[in-house]
Amino acid sequence: MPEQARRHHVVSKFYLRYFANDNERVTTVMLPGDRTFPQSISDASVQTGYYTVIDQEGQQSDAAERALSLVEAHAATAWRELAAGVWPLPDEHRESMAAWVALQLLRGSSVRNSMSEMASHALLLEAILGGRKRLREALIAAGEPVDDDMVNREWVRLFKDPFRAEARAEHHMQHLADLLPRVTQSLLDRSWLLTVYERKALATSDHPVYVVPNEDLTRMGMGTGIENATVIHTPLTRRHSLAMYQPSAVPPHLAALGRDIRWPGVTATALYSNSCTVNSARRFLFHHPDDAPLAGFDLPQPREREVTVNAQLWGWIAEDDRQVLLDAGFGPDDLAALLEQ
Repeated sequence: MPEQARRHHVVSKFYLRYFANDNERVTTVMLPGDRTFPQSISDASVQTGYYTVIDQEGQQSDAAERALSLVEAHAATAWRELAAGVWPLPDEHRESMAAWVALQLLRGSSVRNSMSEMASHALLLEAILGGRKRLREALIAAGEPVDDDMVNREWVRLFKDPFRAEARAEHHMQHLADLLPRVTQSLLDRSWLLTVYERKALATSDHPVYVVPNEDLTRMGMGTGIENATVIHTPLTRRHSLAMYQPSAVPPHLAALGRDIRWPGVTATALYSNSCTVNSARRFLFHHPDDAPLAGFDLPQPREREVTVNAQLWGWIAEDDRQVLLDAGFGPDDLAALLEQ
């Protein structure tokens, strides 16, 4: 059996090469920008065993990593065509680029962490809605000795020491496999705007594809996803950025130019591209060692949470169940803090 690959690139090595110098080194910036260092693209964005799954025989397998490598190999050819000046891309390479962008939207830690956080919130919500009555029934079904004191102790423990769900690589990779064709097609259906820079430089990040928030949805208190985003943005190289528009949202002066448009970059659009990169990053930014594309940006702290819960869940707890929590020193502020952890 061939040796399994354990060092998994969350951002493709071939892609990072377009932000690297001739020695294949990039400048890595750790958020919030207090640590910057040169790094080989062989080491940048690597996480050990990140895509290692447990197969049907119960053994560790790098089959998912090998499958992702096939998508990357096809995309690398598309990038070579782009770097050589080919635009619009032939359909085959356009499809390969769309598949890679879709892959980056689905493969990163943001997705896996979201899955874990949503599962944890669902467990907490189930406890809140079921209350001590449902907890008592669960304890009885498990054959546990049950009295009021025990139910109350377990009820308090659900909140003071809550169970944290964790999505495993198998869950993440199945989710990716299920959605990759649909997301790829969604991107193919968009109009693509390639912006080319002669002097201005672009950075990228550990999450190089940015789903630009839809302003109309934001005003209504709704979130933006891949399919309802007006624009999806990604830097392709240190000199090229790609904006993928819903056809109806293409600026009028560009719409008449065709499905895939090439446009010269200026200082303002370079700033916009790099702001998208900063907003999309979770922990790391990358750029060419000779460039300073992040100068002037106020870099954020590393993003620790992906899912925000705005509901006032304390009010969803039955009054007598709330009183047990209050008697144990756990109140609404503690619940709010719990949802932010």
